[in-house]
Amino acid sequence: MTNTESLLAMDDPAEPVRSVRFKGEEIAVPDAFWDGDANCPNVGALVKSHADLRRKVSEQRPAAPEVYALTLPEDLAQRIAPDESDPLAHQAMDWAKKHGLGQEAFSELTTLYYGALAENAVDREAELGRLTEALGPRAEAEMAGLSQWVDGMLGDAVAKTPDLFHALENLTATAEGVLLLKAFKDKLTESGVPSSRSGGGKRLDAASLRALQESDAYRAGDAATRRVVEDGWARLFPNDTKR
Repeated sequence: MTNTESLLAMDDPAEPVRSVRFKGEEIAVPDAFWDGDANCPNVGALVKSHADLRRKVSEQRPAAPEVYALTLPEDLAQRIAPDESDPLAHQAMDWAKKHGLGQEAFSELTTLYYGALAENAVDREAELGRLTEALGPRAEAEMAGLSQWVDGMLGDAVAKTPDLFHALENLTATAEGVLLLKAFKDKLTESGVPSSRSGGGKRLDAASLRALQESDAYRAGDAATRRVVEDGWARLFPNDTKR
């Protein structure tokens, strides 16, 4: 054997390459998972290693609590209050428990959800300030009269239909919505319900005027309602001040 042939022989590996081919990929097998006697991968050792790894990961993951808490970061908690009676919250808790989420992971989810809600939430204090400014010195009385009028007009319908309640709640969440309701109230109080055929509001008769005097708005001193009553009596009895 020449010197060159001797060097090449020394470079040849003493052991065959220990690997398996899986989906077109050649994967080296560590010594710990190679069965030297059978000259093939030790399947038992591989399975045990896999089971041990899964157990360790499971032990490191926090266990799902019996009851999840709707906790938020302090800055977000000052802007929005989680509703623990919300059906969506209970559905989220059931889903989290099904997938084994810990409290910390669940809190991250609730922070994302309530953070999005807070971004779209109406600043009620700011809207109340705008409304008070728009209504002027009699803002408190105007809002009380409007509330009584809305309750009298829509109370029964809203109580029977949750969708109407939510629609009314959304409308009155902004200053513009409240002012729109007040515009309807003032217009109806002054002119009655408009007629598509006559193009104008119907005049109130004596019975209607007496009914209006019994309304909560009239008793609360609502200026628009009282003005309609006075004008109505004046039209019916222009020469008679005793009514």
